[in-house]
Amino acid sequence: MIIKKLEYGLLLLAALVFHIFIEDYISFWILAFLVMLPLISILFTVFSMYGVTAELIIKNSSMQKNNEFPIQLKIYNKFFFLVCRVRIKLTIRNELLQQEQTRTFFMTANHSGQIVEQIISSQYCGVLSCSITELRIYDALGLFSFCKKIESSYFIVVLPTAYPLMAINSAIVQDVQSNAPPKITKGNDPSEIMDIRDYRDGDQHSRIHWKLSAKYNNFMVKDFGNPISYDVLIMFDLNGTNNEQLNGLLDAVYSIFNFLLKNQIAYEVEWYDSIHEHLVLTSIAQMNDMELALENILSNSRFQKQPWVLKNCSNANDHNSYSVVLYLCSEITSNSIDLIHKRLPGSKVSILLVTDSPNTNTDLTLIDLRNIKESLSNLMI
Repeated sequence: MIIKKLEYGLLLLAALVFHIFIEDYISFWILAFLVMLPLISILFTVFSMYGVTAELIIKNSSMQKNNEFPIQLKIYNKFFFLVCRVRIKLTIRNELLQQEQTRTFFMTANHSGQIVEQIISSQYCGVLSCSITELRIYDALGLFSFCKKIESSYFIVVLPTAYPLMAINSAIVQDVQSNAPPKITKGNDPSEIMDIRDYRDGDQHSRIHWKLSAKYNNFMVKDFGNPISYDVLIMFDLNGTNNEQLNGLLDAVYSIFNFLLKNQIAYEVEWYDSIHEHLVLTSIAQMNDMELALENILSNSRFQKQPWVLKNCSNANDHNSYSVVLYLCSEITSNSIDLIHKRLPGSKVSILLVTDSPNTNTDLTLIDLRNIKESLSNLMI
């Protein structure tokens, strides 16, 4: 833009000198035309701002780490006769790592529209916030520019890698299955309807199936199943010191999530919401539960220097005794080890330490970041 202004200034100066030495109508109209030209260009640019829009086009809401993911940037002008030169800034921010990058595009805004496709990828998991942070419209002469606010943003979940685990302890499977309620037992779980029958005295009105009652002209009542028994608790603290540790820790957590669901074992997850500063306890019984929980974790978690899940145990809800408790972290002290055992007495607690410098003298279960796939493949829960 500075070069354009210098060029216009030299051209205007030349026209002024030409008019001074040659006083006739031609020199006057040339000078007048050059003086009025920026004003006309500004008027057209201001008017065109009302017709220029930009948007992001993203077809999927999730991607795997290190995979290429296409996003499209579209610029459009609803006016037929105006064509503008536009600069767009696209900002991609990893909310988990609090890191962002910006890409700049120069496009032409016409009525038919212009689409630019960009390929993005991320070597770290998290939630990518993709948004248009600047839309600057230039006049035809390149002398002036105006910013227009555009609200177009998308969130893309970058999933951790799920590695296969070795096996699950048969004693744990028997323990979990022995605590699970029989399928045929009726209870109070509204997520599972066991039977629909005629209304009897004493039945709760909230259990009436109104659609079937209207169809058969008789009150029909829903019998629910027993609540799912959660005998496995997974806890983790994102207390790593670098991106690789955080990445490996989430890979290990995600691998265990998938492994338990694959073996049809329901579980609970407890983690620390760094944004809202409170503990979160989530029940996972099916794939949709895991997907929602993972998105919530990636959106609201940050690096933490302290083991907040353990330090906030006094503020957490009281837990029942679990068959299995898994606690994952990247750094741990003897005080933290004592604290988790005090918090969950009567539960079998396993501490998994995700580290890039494993110490063979420790009694903890180690997951080596340098070869995380092999470490997890040899892991037996």
